[in-house]
Formats: sequence, structure tokens, C-alpha cells
Amino acid sequence: MRLSRLTQAVAVVTAALILTACGSDSDTATAIIDGTPPLLTTDSNFTDGYSAVAAVFVSGQVQDSSGVKSLTYMHNNESAQALTLDTDGYFDDRILLTLGSNTIVLEATDNAGNIMRSTKTIYVGDTIAAGGSHTAALRDGQLYGWGRNNYGQTGLGLTTKISDIMGHPDTPMLMNSAPKDLLSIGFNQNHSLAIAQNGQVYSWGEDKYGQLGRGDGGRNDCSKTADCRLDISTIEGIENAVMVAPGYSHNLVLTEEGTVWTFGANGYGQLGNNTSTDSSTPVKVDFTAATEAGHIVQVAVSGNSSYALDDKGQVWGWGSDAYANLGKGKVCNTTTNCINVNATPVRIHVINETINNAITAKTDDATQKADDQPAIDAEKVTQLTAGKDHILALTNKDAVYGWGLNATSQLGYNGETFNGSEKAWADVITSPTKLPWFTDKEVRRVYANGNASYALLDNVATNNGSSTTDGILYAWGMFGETNGAGKTIYNDLDEPTNKLPNLKNIDNMAMGAMHLIAHEKSFDQDNNTLKAGHLFTWGWSFEGSLGNKDTTHIWMYNNPIPVALPSQL
Repeated sequence: MRLSRLTQAVAVVTAALILTACGSDSDTATAIIDGTPPLLTTDSNFTDGYSAVAAVFVSGQVQDSSGVKSLTYMHNNESAQALTLDTDGYFDDRILLTLGSNTIVLEATDNAGNIMRSTKTIYVGDTIAAGGSHTAALRDGQLYGWGRNNYGQTGLGLTTKISDIMGHPDTPMLMNSAPKDLLSIGFNQNHSLAIAQNGQVYSWGEDKYGQLGRGDGGRNDCSKTADCRLDISTIEGIENAVMVAPGYSHNLVLTEEGTVWTFGANGYGQLGNNTSTDSSTPVKVDFTAATEAGHIVQVAVSGNSSYALDDKGQVWGWGSDAYANLGKGKVCNTTTNCINVNATPVRIHVINETINNAITAKTDDATQKADDQPAIDAEKVTQLTAGKDHILALTNKDAVYGWGLNATSQLGYNGETFNGSEKAWADVITSPTKLPWFTDKEVRRVYANGNASYALLDNVATNNGSSTTDGILYAWGMFGETNGAGKTIYNDLDEPTNKLPNLKNIDNMAMGAMHLIAHEKSFDQDNNTLKAGHLFTWGWSFEGSLGNKDTTHIWMYNNPIPVALPSQL
């Protein structure tokens, strides 16, 4: 685990000697006043930026020669809460976050009353989104959309196509019918979801399986206006949402209380409500049998499966297991005499539990950890992402584990170089497997959709190792490139590769089926807040999905293209 000092400025150390004379120069008492604040270190999870998880897993150590009195945190100016320290000053905990901007202040105090503080700003939610071929960004709470609009999925309020003489959003357009206080958006295929500041969820677009959660499913025939969801409307029954996870034909919503709501297709039990019946209104995931589950802090979704991460770092899954989506060690199909319906959450054992249990077990002395290893040495999952049928899990050790479908090397080592060789990984990885490429890398976040994967890395060596750069994207799995003759060739990348060398300082991205959008980091140091940075798109251009008049051809663009929202033109 990497520990980094959290001093935001150089601490001024003051020491004073007080000399008191008592009769003669030889009779002198000397007192030293401790003016040095404690040393506070954390791992790399405690950092500024966007987060896919409604919690921050924070661990580290507080050290001071005079002894440590306390470590507390304050969330959005609420009352300070204590974090537990062991006898060596180590701590390992989680802090629950809310939708939108979260300011977290860690405060360490020593026995002399000296204080060291560290402040981070973490944004829970996504202000950019990409679906099948439609795209969007938020600015100041307002929705700007563009791209394919055959189901009204951009939010325009009508259906359009790029061949229309006017009105099609092939470049960003302000969606006036959307709420003006949106904090997060999520797209997939041909439908869209958003969360407003009050925690209300909105949906629009295709609704064949009830995936909009607004009742009366089957509303997907846009040749008849009455059978097409063109309006941006609320989903009743869900309050205090912090996260949406849009899938191919079903969706998940996580609330501040840790409740998971689902709606849409359910033929494989992917709604998790102990049935296999589709639902066009929200139903709760049934965690009754998952007695070890903690507070759910993230949800993710693949084609016909669903996943959740709890505040203990445990992963849960339900729905289809056709490609070992649930990590049980085998696929589930007729060949294996398996009924592929998993209608309630089951634990997916990502980490080697034997090692973790040895670390966290107490000895007879309750103040010491087994083998003198602090609890922060235990590995836990801190973020999930899923493609159509593959899953990635990032841990607090910057390790990445993957399982599920690997036919296009979306997990790794089954692509253009390895495929067909003795070293090739299988087409299906049936149990969570550590991806070796990430050793000694600083991984901020992982992403997946379709048959491709991305990782966002910091502290990447540049200029022949003489300097480092943050916010570099690495791709693996299916990756298409169009040559000068207009022919697109798809290569399956064996391991993470920097195919976008001109993109730097990226702090978030969104993956569509075959196109992507990224947000460049922009931070207001004076006000300690995130600001709107530049937007870039790349990948398959279809119906204006890349948001640029010069990229309306139907082919692959892999030189990222700047996208300007209307007021920036």
C-alpha cells in the first residue's frame, strides 16, 4: 500500500525554550514546548476527484513523539466523527458519502494539542455519460445531449435522425425539458437516467422491458408517439438516490440508506427480488439471505447480471451466470446442468480470504494484530465496473481482479498477441483473477462496457522517466481503428495500452457501447472545488455520437476530439 503525506502546506514548527533562573545561573530549569503537529499519512484512496462509490475507504497512520490523542473526520461541515486508531496509530475505516460534492476533513491531534488537517473534495456521481450512440454532459446542473435519438434518448422531446434537414443533435444541445439541478447522469444502449439534487431519479428513452421504471412497460415503438417515452420524467417510489447503474435492459439505483432498487428485464433474476418476472416499476433487491452484507456503497450492472459493493469491501452478485459472471468457478448453462436464474445476491469472493483473515485476526493481546500486521494491510475491493459480461474489481492495493467473458481479451491476455498461444488466457475466466499488468501501478479507477476495458492511472512516467503525469487512460480488450481508406479494423488488446497519448490529466470518463467521452481535470485551488474542464470524445461515430460536425462519418476516431458545449462555442 502506498502511503503519502497529506500536508497541504509546509507545517511551521515552533519550539520555545523557557529559562527560569532560581538564585544562580547554575540553578536553571529548561522546558521544551512541543509545537510540532502529528504526521498524518493515508493511502491513495483518499484523494480529490470523481468517485463511482458512495464511500471513501480511508486508511493510514498518525505518528507523533508526544503521543496521539485523536483522529476525527468532518463531512460537509457536519459534526466531527472519531476514527479508531490502534496502539501504533494505524487506522482503517470508511466514510459514507452523499450525492454530489463531498468535503472531507481529516484532523489528527497529538497529546500536546497540535493539529494536522487534510481536506479532500470527492464528487459522487458522473457528469458525463455515453450510451449505445448517444452522449451527454452536465454543466451547472443542466443537461446537454447529442447523438443518436431514435427513441428520444438524448432528452430532446422528439425523435430525430442525422439525415433530418434540421433539429438532430449532432452537436451538444441544451435539453430544456430536463431539470436544472442534475448532479449525475448514466446512459446505456438507448435509454437514459439522471439524479437531481433532491435525490429524485429521472428516466427517458427506450422502454421495451420497463427499464425506465415508470410502469406500463413495452413503450418502445416510436413510430407511434403514444408508445414512445419522449418525456424526461421521475421514477416514483425512489428517494435519496446517490447512484444509478444503467444496464442493457435493466437498471439499478442505490440510495443514501444503502437500499438497492431495480427495474426492467428479469429473466435471469437480475433484479434480485427473488423472482424472474420483469418489472416496469422499482423493486428492492432482497439481501435477506446475505447476512454478512454491509452497507451497500456501489452498484454495477452487466448485460443480464447485477453487482454490489458493500462498505466492508465485499462484492455481491445476482442474475445470469452464463459466463461465470458470479465468479463461482464454472459457467452456468445446459452443458453444466445449471439453471441460469440467480434471483438473490450471492457473495463473490474476489480476495484470498485466508490471507486477509490471518491479517485481521486478533491475538490474545487484543491491542495487537496477528503477526504484527496492522489491519490496513488487509486487501479489500474499493470499486467495481462491468461490461456486457465481464467484471473488474479495483482494490485498496491498486490491484485489479477480473472474471467473466474474455473472448476479446477484455480481461486480458487473449488478444492479438496471446490468442492461440500456450500463454493465452481462456475465453471465460471463471473465478476472480488478478491481472498482473497492474503491479506497481497507481490505479485511480477502472471502467468497462461492451467488450472493452479502461483504467485511469496516476503518477505515470513520462519524458523517459524524468517526470510523471496524472490522469492517463489505458485501454484493453476490443479496440477499433479506422485507416486512411476508411476501413475499420478491430484489434483485441492483450493488456492495458496507452492508445491515447495526447489525453492527460483526465479525471473521469464514460464508456458507451463503442464510443467514449472523457473529462479533463480542472480544480479551483482557491475555493477547493471541482470546476468544469474540457471534454473529449473518441470511438465509433454514429448519428453524431462524438458531438462534432467534422466527425459525422460512420467510422472510428481514435484521436480524441474536443467537444464544446453551446456557451463555449
